[in-house]
Amino acid sequence: MIDGLRKGLEVICAFDDATPRLSQSELAARLDLSRAAARRYLMTLTALGYMATDGKAFWLTPKVMQLGHSYVASSRLPRTVMPVLQKLTDALGEGTNLAVLQDANAVYISRVAAPKLLSTLIEPGTRLPAHTSAAGRVLLSRLAEAALDRWLIQHPLTAYTPYTITDKTSFKKLLAKVREQGYSVTEGQFESGLRGIAVPLIDSNDQTVGTIGVSMAISSMTASAATKRCVPALKAAAEQLRGQL
Repeated sequence: MIDGLRKGLEVICAFDDATPRLSQSELAARLDLSRAAARRYLMTLTALGYMATDGKAFWLTPKVMQLGHSYVASSRLPRTVMPVLQKLTDALGEGTNLAVLQDANAVYISRVAAPKLLSTLIEPGTRLPAHTSAAGRVLLSRLAEAALDRWLIQHPLTAYTPYTITDKTSFKKLLAKVREQGYSVTEGQFESGLRGIAVPLIDSNDQTVGTIGVSMAISSMTASAATKRCVPALKAAAEQLRGQL
């Protein structure tokens, strides 16, 4: 383990929409570093072009996007799925996405937008708490029971809206239903007014490699109508992809 590389990546990940700019003191406090160490990491990343500074605050530059692009360009999964997502969006008129589970979050790695506006824009790189998203629930439902129990111990079910499910017993029952029916529908779990629908993406070795799903405004149609319209198309697309993965 190269600790300096690990810390350097942690420094990059410390910047987000809530903290787009950080001073060396703020970064040191956030990552439990000394001020001197925080300054060395920041100055190194600035010299490499991944950060910029006005002498006090530091922020990320577009060069950081090369890191994410390297994954998208080199990984077979998003390249294989993108044409199918485009066809789904054309057929359904809704934004579609590919997501995987990473730690506590469902991470959206590919996205095809529809010509509609949502209160929340899910873009490549968006991370949503897994227990609040349709994609995350599908992925959690595919875990072995022991692995799911470990996940629930490590990741508290935080409430983001009045509708977020936070009781572990109720959540496990919901996941059992998701696994049985082969899809998940969420409404207002992370943000009010947003609906997600997702199905598992399973490869030719019967391994769950992600989900494909749809995001839409709740106001666009009822949950029943959305499920009836989207789930069969998503399942058919997932089955088509199974032979390609």
